[in-house]
Amino acid sequence: MHRIQLDTDCEGPLALNDNAFELCRDFLPDGARFFTQLRNYGEYLVNLAPKPEYQAGDTVKLILPFLKAAGLTNDRIADYSRQHLSLVPKAEETYRFLHTLNFPIFAVSASCRPFAEAVTARLGFNPERLYCTEASLDSYELSDTEARELHRLLGRIVAAPAIELPPEAKCREDLAPEVQETIALMDTIFWETIPGMNIGRIYRDVKSMGGAAKAQALEDSLAKTGLAMSNLMFVGDSIADVPALRKVRAEGGVALSFNGNRHAIEAAEIIVVADTAWPVALLVAVFLQWGKEGVVELAQSTRPGASKYLAIPEAMIEPIMMGLQGGKTFNLYHPSTSKRPEVIADSTAMRRRLRGDAIAALG
Repeated sequence: MHRIQLDTDCEGPLALNDNAFELCRDFLPDGARFFTQLRNYGEYLVNLAPKPEYQAGDTVKLILPFLKAAGLTNDRIADYSRQHLSLVPKAEETYRFLHTLNFPIFAVSASCRPFAEAVTARLGFNPERLYCTEASLDSYELSDTEARELHRLLGRIVAAPAIELPPEAKCREDLAPEVQETIALMDTIFWETIPGMNIGRIYRDVKSMGGAAKAQALEDSLAKTGLAMSNLMFVGDSIADVPALRKVRAEGGVALSFNGNRHAIEAAEIIVVADTAWPVALLVAVFLQWGKEGVVELAQSTRPGASKYLAIPEAMIEPIMMGLQGGKTFNLYHPSTSKRPEVIADSTAMRRRLRGDAIAALG
């Protein structure tokens, strides 16, 4: 048996929610459009016009003043997160089984703590093995004047032309003129107007657990267990996971996209498209028994699993095989034996099927 560790994102690999999107949708006027504008603006900042002050996953931070203006509190967000939690099919059974294997499992999530705790508590994670975005709305005062201004700014963002980023765009000038105008508006709002308000302190205080911070969290989790990056399997699905996926892949670990978008697929080495969480358990078992070499061989095989998982101890493989039979789709890909556009199309279709079009389209 190999010594291994599993670190996983929450939204996507464990839960079907996008908690930040859902909070905006359900508590802000035109909140779905508002959040989509911010998420696309964030993708622009990451891919086309990088800012040192912004990293993938910071959309969670940008929405906080608006949630405060809508009257949300820490308790309301925690209650909402628990009540609206929707797990990946069979996630509870999968992680109940994985916990019996007695190896370290961590959650590393850009989500704010109330939602990340709701997910990991349901799945039996050790609370001390959770990394997430720490943000307390109750710690900040918001005057009536600033609340009105935030409502006005939200209206301007919603009314502005949609931010659409063509895949071929390389810089701001490649975007449509109306999109450039919206980006200029967002630049002013998020880097001048709100930082100049008293509530703007929240942007300076909150450090989101996405992008580079997520990659650093992997290092920190390994320091706790004394393992190396080559012992790690990391499961992600979005642009916020890209730095972590790249780091794990570069340092010999298993970088796995689970129903990921194109950003995660391009950064990962192992790609899973599945309608239940059980395939993660299978790959963990192969990793335990055969190391990364076994996982790669399985992903490259045209007959998934024939040589490797039949040799896994019966006590381990039997519950996995029973779990896999409960799903209808399990497609496993490796870049060396698959065509990227087809993999992206397959994974995107599964994201839409499980999470709905609105969440699947988010970065």
